[in-house]
Amino acid sequence: MKRIRLLLMLVVFTGFAGLSVAQEFTNYISCKVDGKEYKAEARRVKIPVRGFEYLGIASFQVSPDVQVWIRLYYFSDSLKPGTYQIFDEENLESESKKKADRAMVWALVDYSEETKGLGHAFHDGESLSGTVTIDKVSPTSIEGSFEATLRGVYYKKRAVATMTGSGIKANLEKKAFTKAGAGMWVNGGPHDHDNTRKSNETDTIILSDGRFFVDWSKPEKEEQE
Repeated sequence: MKRIRLLLMLVVFTGFAGLSVAQEFTNYISCKVDGKEYKAEARRVKIPVRGFEYLGIASFQVSPDVQVWIRLYYFSDSLKPGTYQIFDEENLESESKKKADRAMVWALVDYSEETKGLGHAFHDGESLSGTVTIDKVSPTSIEGSFEATLRGVYYKKRAVATMTGSGIKANLEKKAFTKAGAGMWVNGGPHDHDNTRKSNETDTIILSDGRFFVDWSKPEKEEQE
């Protein structure tokens, strides 16, 4: 009898283990955010960019909304495996003009976390320094790792938006459209928070042990199912 019970327990455990593996994200970004584990489903971000070739991937965790973005700007027709420096977005244009190397790649890594539900406030990490390493890249996929130090900033809901409820309404509408929160697909940027203002409070956010893999070979409709 004990042996039968043991076998049944093993079968149940194996079933749960298999379920856990099945729930792993195929496309993902993972890292430690100030030492706390983070992993979420990711996909390619399509944003029109002038003057550069562009590849962006972003991950989404909902309730609260947490996003990690990796954006790569370059001149050449294709990316190559290698390690690339992370830049401050404000210096991207000036740096690219100074170093008009057609093989140059500029990497940005950003973070956004909703801190008060329904988008009332955000704690963001703006791209600052570190490296992104591309291990494998093809016309329809990318895989690699990253380590990033970000400039921590805080966004607070504007008083008028809070009093009128327009901020909450706008955020809900965006969530209905995006199903990922924070209006990512509507605004097209990791730090575009409508009806908010950036406060003077700053800190530092560390993203360590970062890994990513995204394959966008499937048609867009199939990706969303």
